[in-house]
Amino acid sequence: MPGGSEQRVTLRDVARAAGVSTATVTRSLQNSPRVEPATRQRVLEQVRRLGYSPNPIAQDLRYGRREAAVGLVTADFTNLFQAGVASGAERELRRAGLQLIIGSTDDTPEREPDLARLMIDRRVSALLMMPDGGHRDFLAPEHTYGTPVVLVGRPAAGLAADVVMTDDDRAVQEATEYLMDLGHRRIAALAGRRDNFRSVQRLDGYRAALAGRGLAEDPRLVVGDLTTAEQARDAVVRLLRAPAPPTAVLGLNLGISTGILIERLSGHHSFAFIGLDENDLTRGLGVSAVVRDPQEVGRQAARLAIDRIAEPERPPRTVTVPSTLVHRSSGEANALTLARET
Repeated sequence: MPGGSEQRVTLRDVARAAGVSTATVTRSLQNSPRVEPATRQRVLEQVRRLGYSPNPIAQDLRYGRREAAVGLVTADFTNLFQAGVASGAERELRRAGLQLIIGSTDDTPEREPDLARLMIDRRVSALLMMPDGGHRDFLAPEHTYGTPVVLVGRPAAGLAADVVMTDDDRAVQEATEYLMDLGHRRIAALAGRRDNFRSVQRLDGYRAALAGRGLAEDPRLVVGDLTTAEQARDAVVRLLRAPAPPTAVLGLNLGISTGILIERLSGHHSFAFIGLDENDLTRGLGVSAVVRDPQEVGRQAARLAIDRIAEPERPPRTVTVPSTLVHRSSGEANALTLARET
């Protein structure tokens, strides 16, 4: 494209330069008899001048062929939530005649740019990103050659992209308020990496609940940078053995919740407990939880990608899939009852 930009020349660019509609450009490239020879010549001159090359994958989508693909960059194949997102996205894309290509960073955010570039080099029709890293400059249009990007799980932060999010902050705030309604005032919050958007988002909900009830945060009750269930169990044991232990604990991701659950099942301490996300085991054991719907997140991300492929120029959209507080036995413990038990 003139000026040295790396961004792909689009059908709309050619139409604008030739002073015709995008449909006329398409018909000209197909040598349709419906286009006047002079008009077709003018369009082809602009095609050559701008260096336009039709995207074969976009054409596959347009004409209903099934070779077209959308890329998904995830952090970890074993993450149940992200696996659910992939499943929901694949099902929705398949209905639109698109395939899903998946790559994992293996929980190494520094690999995100390389995986994104690999997907773009494969000429995917769109790119779904579940980024953990703080840097997203590599997703700017000048680096993606015009490939549409959908961010899954975090806001765009200045990037012109479609976004699908869950409102974890609101749901965690509701969970914290519920525990306070049961009389709890010393509520611990165990979270993941401090530089992770979702960890920050969930702690924001916890802090908003405390502030809304006029309670000061006790920094000793907030533990971050937990990446394994074992670390989470060790952290909750230390808290429960402290001189002023919490009477309730929030586990702000599934791995952390698993570690807390293991300690709770040991019977050494009694405390109210609400986790985040769930599986068959936590449901069967009656763990109260903030629950997200990964299948719906994936479906919405795929829908945004499909719409963006069809309408490249439309304004970016943000879709919020609600998180829900599910009440079960682990979160029902009243603070006064627990005090009597101890």
